[in-house]
Amino acid sequence: MNNRQLILKALNLIEDHLTASLPVAALSNAMGYSLYHFIRLFQAVTGMAPGEYIIRRKITEAALDIIHSPDRSFLDISLHYHFNNYETFTRAFKRLLHTTPTLVRKRQAGTMLPLLHRMHERDLLHLSATFSTPPQLVELGEIILQGPLARVKNNPDVITQTWPRLFNSIHNIPQRKLPEKYYQVAYWPEKDDHSAFSVMCACELLASLLEQSKKHHDFQSRVLETSFLDESLNILSHTGPSADFPIHRLPPARYLRFIHKGLSREVSSTYKYIYGIWLPKTDYRLSLPYEFEYYGDAYLGPDNESSLSEIYIPLELL
Repeated sequence: MNNRQLILKALNLIEDHLTASLPVAALSNAMGYSLYHFIRLFQAVTGMAPGEYIIRRKITEAALDIIHSPDRSFLDISLHYHFNNYETFTRAFKRLLHTTPTLVRKRQAGTMLPLLHRMHERDLLHLSATFSTPPQLVELGEIILQGPLARVKNNPDVITQTWPRLFNSIHNIPQRKLPEKYYQVAYWPEKDDHSAFSVMCACELLASLLEQSKKHHDFQSRVLETSFLDESLNILSHTGPSADFPIHRLPPARYLRFIHKGLSREVSSTYKYIYGIWLPKTDYRLSLPYEFEYYGDAYLGPDNESSLSEIYIPLELL
């Protein structure tokens, strides 16, 4: 059994004990390692200490219960995940998620919660490549995009089905930059539970040509400002020609740029690292309710293991 397989076994044991007490010492004994060696090995493979991983998984599942089970009391949920008392639970909740159980239940947390979802073997395989490329802090100006929208809930295949709609109409978008620059923007309403989100598969538009288009009345009716991105967008998934595709303005912002290497269908592993491991260690939080991916010259296609895509997360300091 190699190191990754051993840590995967430990992760599975943690999942089996989320609603029970599982001291790190007991976990290391179950794995057959000394406490010191096990902690170092766990951190090398996952990017965090085992004690931090355990409490983050408990708080993540508790937050999801708060959202999806509105009739359960906070005390009941805290005891279910084996916190000694409610005060300990709320302190851990606020430290890890930068908000309170009350605000989460009211859907007033403000931005996407830095939840740590269960890690699987494919996530561990991907982490080593992600660790080797630290993110870069970048400033970007306004980006203007046009493309079809889709609402994603429980079925990520919807995204794959949306891209052909853009490609089939790309030559009918006269304001597009050449050569084409492609983006995928995911955004969510501030009061959403983040189990569903909207996606735009888009190309970038020329700002100069767009200024001329502002003179036409229909242009303004198709512009989506970030502040108006809410649940009503699920009705804007057009099926008509590209002229019906909405236009979306990404405002000037400060971003952290991460690199995803490998298959496009494995990008969820990179997002797990960003939101569940990297961000919680920093003083950053999301400043706007969206994220986007950019596919530049290093993007070799969705099924190429050497392909590189860029992930941009708009951030501000806590």
